[in-house]
Amino acid sequence: MSMKKKRMALLLLCGICCFVSSFDSVTPHTPAGKKARLRTVIIDPGHGGFDTGTKGLFSKEADVALAISLKLGKAIEEAYPDVKVIYTRTTDIMPGNMPTLAAGLNYRAELANKSKGDLFIAIHCDNDGHPAGPFTVHKVIGHKYVGKGRRRHRVPIYESYPGQHNRKGTTVFVWKADRSGFKGQAISERGEGEVSDSSGESQTGDSAAFDMNSPEAKMRTRLYEKKFFDNSTLFASLVNEEFIKSGRVSEGVQQRDVGIRVLQATGMPSVLIETGFLSNVEEEKYLNSEEGQDEVTRNILNALKQYNTMLGGGAPQGDTSPDSSATPAQPK
Repeated sequence: MSMKKKRMALLLLCGICCFVSSFDSVTPHTPAGKKARLRTVIIDPGHGGFDTGTKGLFSKEADVALAISLKLGKAIEEAYPDVKVIYTRTTDIMPGNMPTLAAGLNYRAELANKSKGDLFIAIHCDNDGHPAGPFTVHKVIGHKYVGKGRRRHRVPIYESYPGQHNRKGTTVFVWKADRSGFKGQAISERGEGEVSDSSGESQTGDSAAFDMNSPEAKMRTRLYEKKFFDNSTLFASLVNEEFIKSGRVSEGVQQRDVGIRVLQATGMPSVLIETGFLSNVEEEKYLNSEEGQDEVTRNILNALKQYNTMLGGGAPQGDTSPDSSATPAQPK
């Protein structure tokens, strides 16, 4: 490579670094009425169709996730009329009417990337590892030997007792940091080089400026990958704080080990929100109630408002969305 080309590559890399770092800053005094920093939000109701997700005593995860997702989308549209909300599904189907779970997950990610989303929010419900309703716990309390001679062997002694569905609360997941290579690939492949930075500026033409296999392009991808991880963690933390403020039990923000396809394969900040445990009958009632769903929606929307403002966006027009100080729905 000639000295001139090396100098041009260095200048391009410096420009990328300056650009990516520019949308990390917080604008604390953005005038009300300014357009939202976010332009497109993808809402992904978990499961659907043949994939019901976890089940409670009287409801299934796919239905609860869809109900909350539709409420959330409507609330975002009312608060930010200039933000486009795109759902991966709006009825009880596998997204895209895909025949397999893997194909459905790929469809969700591809839809998000083609739609040039600025934020991906997956809505789910949790379970404690046991079917809803009565179950029996078998606990090893010792061992004993049975049989004679060569057949003599050691076996466990169990104590059995009725189990309790005591686990409840929320968890907000981001993708596992050590799986970031998958995220980088999604960023590179998205929209023929177009990557959203939530700044209101569309970054088209990058694929023409760089050979996508060049060191410069790989550096650019790594910078976006880190930025998207930071922004995902920021939004997840804001959602978690809103849940806590409303009185919900919280298992915090976590990096998810399994079931993270939609978080890895989307070239944008992305989170997966477990809104509660359907295996716990009290939480199942809460998540199926209008009050409970409205509160979960309000929590996520309040977090999104803060996130948008921290990215440099303005307050919602009229700020007419529900306030986090509203009386919490019960039970928690």
